[in-house]
Amino acid sequence: MKKSNMIKFSAAALTFLGISATGVKPVKQPAQAASKRIKVISKQYVIVWTNYQKGRHVATHLKKGSSHFVYQTANDSMGNLWYRIGKKEWVMAKYFNQVKSAKKAVKAKAKSKKTKRVKKARSAASLAASWSAPMGSKARAKAVVSLAKQQVGKAYVKGSKGPNAFDNASLVAYVYKQAAGVNTGSSTKSQVKKGIAVDPSSGFAEGDLLFWGSKNKPYNVAIYVGDGKYVTAAGDQQGVIQASLSTYFWPSRARRVL
Repeated sequence: MKKSNMIKFSAAALTFLGISATGVKPVKQPAQAASKRIKVISKQYVIVWTNYQKGRHVATHLKKGSSHFVYQTANDSMGNLWYRIGKKEWVMAKYFNQVKSAKKAVKAKAKSKKTKRVKKARSAASLAASWSAPMGSKARAKAVVSLAKQQVGKAYVKGSKGPNAFDNASLVAYVYKQAAGVNTGSSTKSQVKKGIAVDPSSGFAEGDLLFWGSKNKPYNVAIYVGDGKYVTAAGDQQGVIQASLSTYFWPSRARRVL
């Protein structure tokens, strides 16, 4: 083999393995369909970033034990491996371990979600049919919290109104209507005007609505469920989740509807 051909072959081999021929710049792996499923092993929540090179974190924190699909991999300038788990959603690989192949994971996840949806729909219907607590009571707030937690694991579909899929505003509307008979409206713009204002620095009560974004048109809403946690429809990759409040992602405002 000629010397020039050997050089070209070596450079191609290095590129295939994800190594820059110059040894300076990290090589981004090509986009692909989900190749595997990963699971959070970190004891603390994992921050999701818009990209793997000096990105900003997004409105999502992954809790321990949650699993996600990998659509792309890349190495940053420090040599750290990153996974893309959604559109503009990157996480560091060191906080995860591999669970199983994507094909098997999809089948298992679909079966599990179907079983959970049936059970939760029955439970929610039973709660709504029997509820009669007075407005402003702690019992009513408990019912809202209970029903909100029951939605965790359901799918995120923009514009969907439930009971099997939600976006962040429809989740709030559904839970408050079913559990407490309260009409919050179907958008964050209307929900941020309900009830009375709560100072985010003074602490929250169960059932409070938490908002992120501008004063009159926030981009996200969640239901506070106590113990520093909230339930929200996070996005098409995470669906409805329960997450913990943090100083990195603190609500910009809150409303007490009950």
